[in-house]
Amino acid sequence: MKAGSVSKFIFAVCVAIAALKADRFAFIISMITLAAAALVIWTRQFRYLIEVARTVIWFFAFIFILHLFSRGGVKLFSLLFLTATREGAATGLFYGAKLVVFALSAFIILRTVDPFELIRPLERLSRFLGKYGRPLSYSALALSLALRFIPDLIRQAAITRMALNTRGVTFQGGAISRLRAAVMLVSAVFVSAFKNAESTAMALSVKGYSTRHTRAVLPRINFSISGIFTAAVSAAVVIFGWRY
Repeated sequence: MKAGSVSKFIFAVCVAIAALKADRFAFIISMITLAAAALVIWTRQFRYLIEVARTVIWFFAFIFILHLFSRGGVKLFSLLFLTATREGAATGLFYGAKLVVFALSAFIILRTVDPFELIRPLERLSRFLGKYGRPLSYSALALSLALRFIPDLIRQAAITRMALNTRGVTFQGGAISRLRAAVMLVSAVFVSAFKNAESTAMALSVKGYSTRHTRAVLPRINFSISGIFTAAVSAAVVIFGWRY
């Protein structure tokens, strides 16, 4: 299905909104299935599903355990002074499933959406608005750059962590040692991100992006059957999620 970046972005956002609003577990499971199928079809790779699982597993476990011991209801078992209940387990699974939907939606945006193709309609709209559309044009450019560099930021974090490991900094041990390692990782990643942002700003200035609002040649917006179908499915998802 060769849907455009705009329809893919709308689909991902609509799935997340529907999951946020819905209060039935069966509907959340259907959103997980739909989003996972879309991610595999559009990327043609199953490894991204593994990445999603590895990303959310600890957050899922935290949410499940938090609700398991904090809800009243039918007792399942006791652990020291904590009591696990059937209602807590059901609530934890429900909100954990919602987290999986949000993660799948984020991966769809990061792995399948072309940032510059996504902002073309906004740039056309800003040009139609004339000088009043300049803030919209600049905001669209900022959005595209953010989507473009988030995967690079994640990759830089992984590289920085390996570099710290080779220098004897580990993320194991007590809470204090882990916190120190995390601070070193975050500091290094943010310094690298600021340097990349400065270099990108200089490159955009040299290439004349300040005149893009008035002088850039924007390609035509093509509508495809798959894109229209994806948009229709997105609308149906939001309607059902809002209703049920």
